[in-house]
This record gives sequence, C-alpha cells and structure tokens, in this order.
Amino acid sequence: MFRRSLNILIAMPDRAVESMLEAVPSHDRFSHAFTTQASALDASLSRFSIIILDLSFQSPANLRLIDQQRDPSTLMVACCSGSDFKTFAPHLHRFDAIWPKPLDAEQIQESFASLLQRIKQREEAQLNKTYLDTLIDSLPELIWFKDARGAHLKVNESFCRTVGKSKAQIEGRGHYYIWDIEPDEYADGEYICLESEEIVLEKKETCLFDETVKCSGEMRKFKTYKSPVFDTDGSVIGTVGFAHDATDLQNLMVELNILLEGLPFAVMVTDKHRVITNVNQKFVDIFAHNRDDMIGSSVIDLFEITKNNDGQREWTLNEEDGQILLQAQDKIFKLHDEKLMDVFGNCTGQIYLFLDITHEHRERTRLQVDANTDFLTKLNNRRCLQTYLQEKPIAPDTALILVDLDNFKEVNDRFGHDEGDRVLIAFARLLKQMYPSEHIFRLGGDEFAILLPSISDPNALNACVAQLLAAFDRHIAQNFVHTNIAASVGVGTAALSAHTFADLFKKADSSLYQVKRSKKAA
Repeated sequence: MFRRSLNILIAMPDRAVESMLEAVPSHDRFSHAFTTQASALDASLSRFSIIILDLSFQSPANLRLIDQQRDPSTLMVACCSGSDFKTFAPHLHRFDAIWPKPLDAEQIQESFASLLQRIKQREEAQLNKTYLDTLIDSLPELIWFKDARGAHLKVNESFCRTVGKSKAQIEGRGHYYIWDIEPDEYADGEYICLESEEIVLEKKETCLFDETVKCSGEMRKFKTYKSPVFDTDGSVIGTVGFAHDATDLQNLMVELNILLEGLPFAVMVTDKHRVITNVNQKFVDIFAHNRDDMIGSSVIDLFEITKNNDGQREWTLNEEDGQILLQAQDKIFKLHDEKLMDVFGNCTGQIYLFLDITHEHRERTRLQVDANTDFLTKLNNRRCLQTYLQEKPIAPDTALILVDLDNFKEVNDRFGHDEGDRVLIAFARLLKQMYPSEHIFRLGGDEFAILLPSISDPNALNACVAQLLAAFDRHIAQNFVHTNIAASVGVGTAALSAHTFADLFKKADSSLYQVKRSKKAA
C-alpha cells in the first residue's frame, strides 16, 4: 500500500562514505538516495531521513543550527576521531550512531543497515497506527483501549464526542474523570463498567455486557464487548472495548412494549423459528403461564402445554370456516397471525393476535341452532334435515320414516292449540327417548321425520316401525285418549332407486299417503 523514498545527507568533502554505503541494499517498499556535500547547512535539512556529519568539519554552533533545522524524526550520525569526542562530548546525545575514525567499511555498513531497519520499523509502526486510527475513528461506536489499571490509552472520535472531551484530555485518565461521575454516585447507580473490566481481566476472554453510562447529563444504555489484550508472554496488560449505543433501540422496545400492553387483546411475538420473543400481560393473564418460562420456548411447545392444560382451562385448537380457534369451556379466541418482514422482504418472525370472540361465537352458534331447531318441540327442523343430507350423502342402507299425527286438526279445533302443543311436545319427548336427537326432525305441523342411517334389513325396519307405533299408543294415545289422536307411518329406503334426498323423501311420502288412504277407506 505504501512506498518510502529516503533522502540521506552526507556532509563530507568527498564521496568515500557514500561509496561504502551504496553496498547496503534497501528494504522491501523502501529506497534511498544519497546527497554528499561539504556543508550540511547549505541543504534543506527537513527533507532528509538520515544526516551523516564528519565532526572534524563541524563546530558546536553549527551542530546546534543543524539540530534546529532538521525534522525531529531525522536520524543523526557522527563520524569522529578521538579528539572530536572531547570537543563534542556535551552534544553526542543528539546522535543516533557514532562512527569512529578511521572508518571501517564493514562496521559502518552494518550500522547503516541497522538505521534503515529502524526507520522501516518506525514507518511501519506509524502506518499501523494510521490504519488503527482511521478504522476506529470511522466507526460510530465507542472504542477504547485501557491498561490493566483502568487508565485510557487510546480512544476514537466517537468516544470523544460522547464524553465531550478531547483525546488529549482522555488518554491516561480513569473512568470517573472521563464520565464526570463521582465514586459515590457510581456506587449507588446501575453502573457496572469497572466491574465488567475486572470480569474480562479474570476470565481472559471476550465478554458482552449491558452497561449504563451517563452522557451529557442523561443516562444511556450500551451493548459493550470487552476483550483482554495480551503481552508477548501471555499476561494480560489491558483491555479493549467496543460499545454500541442501544438507548434508542431500547427506547423503541419500550415504546413497542407499551403498545403491546395497551392493545385490548393477547399478543405473542416470535422469531422466524417460531421461538417466543415477547408476550403482553393479557397473554400471561389468559394462559396463566410465567412470562420468563414462555420467552425462549417454541410456539409448538406452548400450544402443546396449552392444549393439554394450563392449570385452569383445557384448551383445544380447532379450524372453523377457515379460521383457527383456540377454545376452552368458557373462552374462545380467534388466532390471527402476520409475518414480520425485514427491509429485504425476508420473514424475521411472526406476531400472533388472540381475539376474544367468545360472545360473538356463542351468538352465532345460538342463531345457527335457532335456525335449525323447531321452537316448540326443540327438535331439528326441515332446514336442518336438508343441510344434514347435503353434508352427508345418502348411503344405500339409509331409511327415512315419516310420521303424521291423525286427527291432529280436530285436537286443535276441539281442545285448543295449547292441547295440540302438549301432544306435539309429548311426542317429541318420546322420539328423543327412542332415537338420537340428530336423527329426529319436525318437518312442520303434525309431520315428523326419523332418519335411520344404517338399517339394511327390511325385517329390522318393520320391527322399528312397529316399536314406534306401539310406543305411540302406550305413551301418547293413552295419555291423550280424549283427543282420539293416532299416528300414521310411511317408510322410504335408499336401496336400489333412491339416490338423493328428494328420491328418499318421495318414497317415504308416498308410503305415508298409502297408509293414510288405507285408514280412510277402512
């Protein structure tokens, strides 16, 4: 990524030293060029990386001028004889290398190579520092390096902006000064920054913490990663921290929780794997589970528990009219779920709404029952029979019995409709005792139907009819003997010719007509 060209000044009257040093190779990504001239002060000294002086041609005054004009990073080399040592003894500390005269080519080449290596290491260290500074200063998160005592050695610009101090003010200082907090306030608050440092130093591994800090007079929440920094011998010499300000996100979560808690129904939120991440209090109240136990568990596990027993209610999951219903004896919830999508359109989770439709469902059920039930006898009505047969196709062994009450009109005319109603109610009660309720129908007036879904033996069917007539005589005719009430029965079977309800009803109705006609003829 980088290349360095080093300028080297040799302040000597001849090129003898330059000839010796030309044999020293440059390092990778480095090159060097020599400038040899008698006077160092005749050159622009700040552009040279190394200045080599023959002290035999210098004076202490010149040396002070050279030291003032050179770049602080420039390396200085002195070539001197024994007498020069005495003259320049107070100034020798300015030099990075001393080459005694007479000069030995091998020795000065080795020393010059060492100086080039020193510059290379310095430049690479500076480059690495630039890399690090550029990286950490470009990030919006707070980044810092501390020694083992807790003093801040290095921070990024985001850290400075957050605490309102410069790097110069921060570096070398501790937690209380940087964050403008007193030890007593730290001890009484929710702060754990110092304790978390001790944990990292003890565990010697990267740790994640939720930390509270005070910034510009307000409290902030940080997600903080802290890692130990190791020396070459493996000992921990400090820590590095990386903190993301999660205050706004946590405030958003608080607002979301307020919204969830304010909704008039139970809410459950899951991730894309159907693992529960949040529920509101109404959900907890309804299902009587501990919130902490639910968070992190799967929806399937929760519903399995709920399906069996939650300690108060037994729940069942059912599908009705394309809707998922969660039902208990005293509660019914409609389950509505929506996908949670990220900015890329990927599903990141689900939100489930539990809508209490107990009253609505019961009213709808009641209306459906009323629409299919005869008001007086509480038997199924003709509409219910038609619906039943539409949902369940007629099997070959299905039989339909039609019952018509003889002389019923005379009962109403002579004894009043109240007496007629008592006859109908008594007959309905008798039918309920003899047959399943879902197979008994009042078709209207004094006509009833009994559906026998599986009776293929004609003898069994005849016995059933005889049993019905005998029961009618014993429980109805004898109890209402003054009315002269009687019953006529017609039977239709689905065998052979009846393929639809209309065919079956037509056969039974024709049979009933023949029976009533025979009675009139008699």
